[in-house]
Amino acid sequence: MKENILKQIRGSEQVMLQLLEELVNIDSGADALEGINAVAQKIGAFLAELGFTVEYLETEGAPVQLLAKKPQPGKKQVLFSGHMDTVFNKGTAAARPFRLENGRAYGPGVLDMKGGLVMALYVIKALLENGWQDTDLTVLLCGDEEMSHPLTDAVEQFKKAGAGKDAVFNLEFGRVDGSVVTGRKGTTRPTLVVEGIAAHSGNEPEKGASAILELARKTVAIHALNNFELGTTYNVGVFNGGTMANIIADKAIGEVDVRFKTIAEAEKSIADVQRIVETNYVPNTKTTVTGNVIKFMPFETTPGVQRLYEHYASQAAALGLPKPGQQYVGGASDACWPALTGAPTLCGVGPCGIGAHSDSEYIEVASLTERALLLASCIMELDKL
Repeated sequence: MKENILKQIRGSEQVMLQLLEELVNIDSGADALEGINAVAQKIGAFLAELGFTVEYLETEGAPVQLLAKKPQPGKKQVLFSGHMDTVFNKGTAAARPFRLENGRAYGPGVLDMKGGLVMALYVIKALLENGWQDTDLTVLLCGDEEMSHPLTDAVEQFKKAGAGKDAVFNLEFGRVDGSVVTGRKGTTRPTLVVEGIAAHSGNEPEKGASAILELARKTVAIHALNNFELGTTYNVGVFNGGTMANIIADKAIGEVDVRFKTIAEAEKSIADVQRIVETNYVPNTKTTVTGNVIKFMPFETTPGVQRLYEHYASQAAALGLPKPGQQYVGGASDACWPALTGAPTLCGVGPCGIGAHSDSEYIEVASLTERALLLASCIMELDKL
């Protein structure tokens, strides 16, 4: 049976590319809820034909989530997790549609992460069409990962779906060198709004209170929190304020990115930012903050994560493929949520490429099949985990 499953995957490259082209050519950014829904419907129909029970989890005015289950009571339990949205606005797919060139597939979202979605579907298809019944399979895909889930309960859904699983495979893209991801930083994105008092900077500057100066002092204080040894980083990446050079600025806005490796550092970062918000450097200014909450928890490299990686790597050797490396990366993903429940989790198991969130993103076409073979083998040999 295993050989038949692997043989079917080896022969699936063209149909994988056909489905990938369909998905990539659907706009599914934050401004295209109907496009995200169309992607969900295509994936849901694919899984329904394989005997999955499919649910579309809807929130008014927000992107849909897809939850599909193929129960096998008493068997090993696997969750495929990922997202259907991209960072690209409506019209991008028409302006820059899917194309193949020199062994690479290009298009908006082809790498992040529609390639991983297609790969997983054909792994599931090969398993089930060849009679594989030894794994309880769940698929959970959100539609708002790039937005950090502002309106849906995706975080709770990922935790619920991940709890108790023997293995969770997050379908984010693999690194161009073949590495998978075994750890990620978490993130918060606070926005500081400073209100001051406007005044003419030449005639009566003493009557003003500069929001820009207050935000500048706060920016220095925030950057002083950087702890590179612990991996906790702070960056005020956007700084806006004022209207004219001869007016004391009565408003300034700063957007901050905070990254951390541990849950303890996540909680500390929120408290530290709040302390700076409440510290007044320029009299008669007032500062408020929004978004000083955890967007993504860190995906920590637990012993369970490490064991799953070693199992994955051993299957590469069994297939005669190069051993995939493991990377700890600064970018966040939804791999963190099932991992928080204690489920062994591996991220970045999708096809390999480069250029996520850019006009030049691509996947190596050959990696679609290679990573599908590796994922299927990893699932079929879970008893060795």
